Amino acid sequence: MRFVVCALVLTGLLAGGTASQAQDTRQYGFTIGVNRVTLQSPASDLGSYFAAVGGGVVRQPLYGPVSAQAELLISQKGTRVDREEGGAIDYGAGYLKLPLLLHLEAPSVQSVVVHGEAGGFGAIKLFERQTPGGDVNLPFDTGRSFYRRLDAGVVAGVGAALPIGGQRLNLTVRRVWGLRDAARDVTDQPFPEASFPAEGKTRAWSLMLRLGL
Repeated sequence: MRFVVCALVLTGLLAGGTASQAQDTRQYGFTIGVNRVTLQSPASDLGSYFAAVGGGVVRQPLYGPVSAQAELLISQKGTRVDREEGGAIDYGAGYLKLPLLLHLEAPSVQSVVVHGEAGGFGAIKLFERQTPGGDVNLPFDTGRSFYRRLDAGVVAGVGAALPIGGQRLNLTVRRVWGLRDAARDVTDQPFPEASFPAEGKTRAWSLMLRLGL
């Protein structure tokens, strides 16, 4: 929880600075994308889960090609647990996520700007849902909570800004490593044939499209 509070404070500082902090060069934008995510668990072989991610971005130049980047995202994650007799259960959750990153841009080559970014994130859970594998329109109402309320981890990625029709198409591929055990130990499993693991850490690939940056 302390990490989340610190992240909120730093996000506010980036978003609410004075003109002396180079506000005229500060950039604001939106980002949308898709996560391919699962849980790394020593006791289970878990499948991947595809989910959406999106939110706002603030980038403040620091020195030369280096910038500080704060994001406020609605990010979904989950995992798929296969049944022995066929089929699967998708265990999903949505988090309010606050990544704080250092963003580094390489010199432009033929109008293409390559960048790298890395940092950490804190997150707080907003909702959960369980669905039959492959069908997002039929959620189960189990009343169970399988994911912990708070999450934290590190993220690193590379990408490029491509000129298209006078605009820039900004794409980034990220790798996410959760540092906390994200799974709650649920003793009364509603789907014993595809039970949720007692422990697991988030692992994800994300493809992000940024607008306005």
